[in-house]
Amino acid sequence: MSENLFYNRDNNISGIAVPSTLAGLSLTPVYGSQVNFEATNHSYDTDDFYYNLIPYSPNSLTAQFNVRYDVNETNARKLATFFETQSGVEDIQFTPDSSNIYKTVTGFCNNYAINFINNQHFEVASTISVDHAPTLLKWSGMGCFANLDFDGWTPSSTYKKYSVVYSGINQNKLDNFYYCTGDHSSTETNSPTGTTSMWSQKFFFEPDIGGQNDVQIKADIINYKNSFKQRLKTNDNISTFGISYTFSNISDSQTKSMIHFLENKGGYRRFEHQIPSVYNRPKVYYSPSWTHTWDYVNSNTLTVNLVEDPLGVIPTGT
Repeated sequence: MSENLFYNRDNNISGIAVPSTLAGLSLTPVYGSQVNFEATNHSYDTDDFYYNLIPYSPNSLTAQFNVRYDVNETNARKLATFFETQSGVEDIQFTPDSSNIYKTVTGFCNNYAINFINNQHFEVASTISVDHAPTLLKWSGMGCFANLDFDGWTPSSTYKKYSVVYSGINQNKLDNFYYCTGDHSSTETNSPTGTTSMWSQKFFFEPDIGGQNDVQIKADIINYKNSFKQRLKTNDNISTFGISYTFSNISDSQTKSMIHFLENKGGYRRFEHQIPSVYNRPKVYYSPSWTHTWDYVNSNTLTVNLVEDPLGVIPTGT
């Protein structure tokens, strides 16, 4: 039996020299790559469908980057060797995209796959998990993900829609970020606290037309013998409902602004939202998960899941 068959399967390719960092390969993920954000929270319910929600830890918001590379065989070997060398326990610093929506992040490679398309054309797909991202502790650095500068609001400045500024007027520093609702030149009256403000802390972003929500009316049903049922209303707030929005073909600037908004909420902090049509009463939601897909140059798709909080209160603490 050949001795070539006896080797440690930690590495499946030999004779390939790879740099110590992923950036050293000078490869950028292609369009169609995706990142999923999800928060891990602890919740307990009380009467009338009220609930209390707290994050498990400062690292409760995690991200999973599903990235793809279109490469030749040489670079496919280099990528495979690099991912195997990290052994799933060595952290990887990488820049997710060339559009600068995200900062350089640090994660771990869970798996990779190689798709042989044709001669000298391979697709290498990898899943990189960001498990340690205490985004709420890095508020002054604009969080761990969205690649935005820390800018304070100033008068006599030109702001574009979806710009993000820091005001410093609220005691809780996390509540000092404001999001621009339209292009304008700044004055005191249209400042974040002005009488005709061009800034918002609400979820004002406009989703695609054609969305659907499902309202489950939560009546209590008692089943008796002979198929007889009795229906009772024993709680308030029986028509609360969540929403899943899709934002298609949105620009890099809007995507970056929305990513920062959601990241700043940490997957559990509440915010106000007015549903665009039919419903005329404002609601309070939080977003436990969202997904971003790079479609093309300056074109992105964002899907956002919202969960309603019937208490209708936006806490001022963290």
